Amino acid sequence: MSTFFSDWYYLSIRSIKQIWRPLLALIPSLFIPIFFFVVNSSSLDAFSKVPGFPPSITYRDFIAPTALFTAVFFSSGNAGIELVQDISNGYFKKLLIMPISRLTIILGRLTEVAVQAVMQGTIVVVLLLLVGVRIQTGVLGLLAIFAMLMIFAMAWSCVSMISALRTQNARLVQSLFVVVFPFLYLTTSQAPMPLLPPTFRLIASYNPVTYIIEGVRALVLTGWGNPAIWQGFLVATTLFVIMVTLTLGSFKKALR
Repeated sequence: MSTFFSDWYYLSIRSIKQIWRPLLALIPSLFIPIFFFVVNSSSLDAFSKVPGFPPSITYRDFIAPTALFTAVFFSSGNAGIELVQDISNGYFKKLLIMPISRLTIILGRLTEVAVQAVMQGTIVVVLLLLVGVRIQTGVLGLLAIFAMLMIFAMAWSCVSMISALRTQNARLVQSLFVVVFPFLYLTTSQAPMPLLPPTFRLIASYNPVTYIIEGVRALVLTGWGNPAIWQGFLVATTLFVIMVTLTLGSFKKALR
């Protein structure tokens, strides 16, 4: 067991160092959520006056959780690209022939995702607090937000890792970035569920991202009694277990 954690630690350190290479690559994943938050909160502020919108909540506060989610969501795309690089330069094959658990290889990458998620999420939280957004559940709620978003980010990063293992094509893995937007906007990220058109509402109810956003929104706007919080953790944890399992299964493809 000690060997397992030791391998996980050293693989994590290597992966975390890759966050800064190059540093400029972090700018888009930070700029996009901040840009959309600023634009939407100012241009759609009147939407909070529409009947059916949650009372006593500004549109700025309503989409603040979306900005947090997006910042963390965009941190999950690098794992697959870096894995393709390791496959192409032969480092991945060396890992496979070493007496280390394949799970530690995955967890090393996921630790990088978690660290980057915290970094980007912290920057966005500071900006949200500066513009007047308040987290109703306090410091513990903020920790819960990061926990939920980190679990989901690690689960989502497995999608790019599976693609990397199965295709070993960097361009294809990088193109998965566009999949983020349908999953993000077919949710309650921009409007509450009752105000969505029926078809849109049906899609959002089956979209796992909806439950993560609603869980974060409950921690920001309401309080611990909202069932959306445990539902968000349940969805994030379930996806994490499923996606890590699928990623482990994809190692067989990489060994051919």
